[in-house]
Amino acid sequence: MTLIFDVHTHYTPPSMKENLKAFAEKEPYWGLLITPDPVNHTEQGWATPERMIADMDQGGVDKAVILGVYRQTSENARETNNETLEIMQRYKGRILGFGVVAPHPLDKALDELKRCVDNGMVGIGELNPYGQGISFDDPNFLKIVEACIDAGIVLNLHVSEEVGHFYLGKSTTRLLDYYHLACRYPELKLVLAHWGGGLIFYEIVPEVRRNLKNVYYDMAGTPLLYPTQSIFSVALQCVSHKKLLYGSDYPLIVYPRKQKEPDFRPFLDEIKEVGLSEEVYADVMGRNAARLFGMLPLEAAEEPEKKARKSVGDSKVITEIQDPGTTTISEYMSISAVARAWPVTQSVFERYGIPWKDTPVPFWEPIAQAAAAHGLGPEARQKLIEELNELALKSAKSKGD
Repeated sequence: MTLIFDVHTHYTPPSMKENLKAFAEKEPYWGLLITPDPVNHTEQGWATPERMIADMDQGGVDKAVILGVYRQTSENARETNNETLEIMQRYKGRILGFGVVAPHPLDKALDELKRCVDNGMVGIGELNPYGQGISFDDPNFLKIVEACIDAGIVLNLHVSEEVGHFYLGKSTTRLLDYYHLACRYPELKLVLAHWGGGLIFYEIVPEVRRNLKNVYYDMAGTPLLYPTQSIFSVALQCVSHKKLLYGSDYPLIVYPRKQKEPDFRPFLDEIKEVGLSEEVYADVMGRNAARLFGMLPLEAAEEPEKKARKSVGDSKVITEIQDPGTTTISEYMSISAVARAWPVTQSVFERYGIPWKDTPVPFWEPIAQAAAAHGLGPEARQKLIEELNELALKSAKSKGD
């Protein structure tokens, strides 16, 4: 009998629907997403815990994870977690929970994370960097990531595809930022929701596949984004099936033209029609999740790879400056790394017309390439490097005095 384990559901009870305006004042972003609007082509479904369990029974879903819906304040995050914990308690072993945290203030976020873990939650998420105002360079967010690693729990992040039409909930956070995070923390148990917003396709590049070895992808919301048959076919050419996790996004109405009420069955039926082998189907639909959450042993190939943090792939470009006080700036240091390590250099980059901020500059962009693209030949680039080092040295001396 195949274990069906849904790793991506949410708790949106009918009581929330009754006063959406007040809720949207309290939580503007999530409130906008679940409020009916002509711009939004999706439709939120509503379900009590009892209705969810009944729908699971009807669809043959054995276990489900209720993800904490992204919240913008620590108080609202705690309230959401309390609801999830109550449902977990009522349906022990059937419903698992992820906690949600708001990165600011950090002490409350870390305390809440610990409370969630101590009470049996198996992960943190679904966090939404865009909807929660999270920067991937924010020290608070990185502390939360590191706390997940230390606790041995999973982190689930919302990801959106960067191309195609707009819909409410489509975020502007770059795929590059998620990739950088996974490279920086290779030991993190990271699940990227919604097929990773297409990041999964880049795993066809061998270097990217190596760097994303310990990243998993859930398939929540598939019918709204991709043809089910096609996405499975393409994804399985890019990654091992052991990295795929069944998720529905219940109670979201994922077939708005033919579905009026929350229901696990339509998407489950479509997945069956894909024609996966018995072994692949069993892994994707449940065993991969059971391994990830420690209910089954990880296979040898799935053991998290231990690397030093802040490793960013195989590139020879220096993307992290460990000791600015003793380091000399060179052409093949990344612009964003130099600008972070020596803030005084930012004015030099600006004077040369070279962008230095993380957006739109990717973490791997070296000074040499950006300078050449802005028309600086070898001599001008050498002068730029000399000016950068002069300012960096003055800054180091002033700090030492």
